[in-house]
Amino acid sequence: MNAMGQLASGVAHEIRNPLNSIATIVQQLDKDFEPINDKDEFHSLAKIVSKEVQRMNRTIENFLRFSKPEPILKNKFQLKDLLTAIEEQFVPLLKEKGIKFFLEENWDGIVNWDKNQIKQVLINLITNSIESIKDSGEIDLIIAKIDKNVELKLCDNGEGIPKENLQKIFNLYFTSKAKGTGVGLSIIQRIVNEHDGIVTVESSLEKGTSFTISIPINI
Repeated sequence: MNAMGQLASGVAHEIRNPLNSIATIVQQLDKDFEPINDKDEFHSLAKIVSKEVQRMNRTIENFLRFSKPEPILKNKFQLKDLLTAIEEQFVPLLKEKGIKFFLEENWDGIVNWDKNQIKQVLINLITNSIESIKDSGEIDLIIAKIDKNVELKLCDNGEGIPKENLQKIFNLYFTSKAKGTGVGLSIIQRIVNEHDGIVTVESSLEKGTSFTISIPINI
């Protein structure tokens, strides 16, 4: 695994350098260059390239996270603060997509988790929900305390997951998305497991999907 991590880091470095150069050049062109013809099309294409570069960078980051996992660094923090910060991060995209986001906090306490890794889990899940909603829809994040565990339940009314795929979605490299890599949910499961927690999923086609994460308050 150590050799794989080193290889992944090297490959990521070689890919990221030209990607970042492309991103910089496209941003500069979009800002400073004004074509005589087809101005709207030019700026639209520039934005598409920028978004695709961002997507590729996220893919590289996911591969790095899986091939070279970081150790769990526990720290006590207010769960509400993390959830509020994540919600604010998604506000522009949610507004653009016409998606309503509801945060229901039935418990507001302090947890002893790896804040950055749990943040990554929630970002990945919310991103998946946004991508699954074709038109304006709704995402609900519900927090509750059950015995000595905190339960985080993320529900959406997106396109749903076929029944035959539900048992496979946490498998590495399994994906039904045209632009997916099949790494994101594997990372989510690994992080939750390393927090002594469990993650489950329920889904119905054309009705939506619900992910439930249960983690001890103190790991």
